[in-house]
Amino acid sequence: MGVRDGIGVVLAKRCVKANIPTTLVSKLLGVSRQTVHAWFRGGKVSSERVQYLEALIRIIDADLQKGVLPLTNYKSIEAYYESLTSGPV
Repeated sequence: MGVRDGIGVVLAKRCVKANIPTTLVSKLLGVSRQTVHAWFRGGKVSSERVQYLEALIRIIDADLQKGVLPLTNYKSIEAYYESLTSGPV
């Protein structure tokens, strides 16, 4: 993570590495895809949301370490979402 990277940019880099689509991030965080794209481009993240982005980054890092990620296809995206939420995409 670069010193100048905001939390949204850090999340974007992890999502690229893990092959996690913005639609999945938006569903997990309860925001629009446009909001996720804005964060990925360095847009402001509200102070209430920072903790959720940090938690998601920690989960992605752990799952990359365990070999659960990167995601390879739509079925793996569905399964990953269900493993995090206990519900269908």
